[in-house]
Amino acid sequence: MSTGVNDLIASNPDRLVGLKQVVRGIADGSVWCVIVSLDCDDFVKQKVEEAIGNRQVGLKYFDTKSKLGALVGIEVPAAVVGLLRHD
Repeated sequence: MSTGVNDLIASNPDRLVGLKQVVRGIADGSVWCVIVSLDCDDFVKQKVEEAIGNRQVGLKYFDTKSKLGALVGIEVPAAVVGLLRHD
C-alpha cells in the first residue's frame, strides 16, 4: 500500500498538508488526490470524505501520521496530504 503512495508523493512535489488546507483545496478544485493516514482520528477521515463527496478526487490511505509527515518532509505528523493539480 505505501509504495504507491511513496511514488505519488515523490512525483508530485506540490501539495497541501493539514485538514483545513486540504479541505479548502478540494473545495476550490486544486487538489486531485488526498492521502489520509490510517491512524488519524475518525472525524478527520469523515471531514475528508465529506469534502470529496462526488468530486473527481482520488483517496488513498497511508500507514501512520508520523511516516506520512516524514514522507512529505515535515518534522511533525501529518494526518492528511493533498496533491495539487498541474493544469
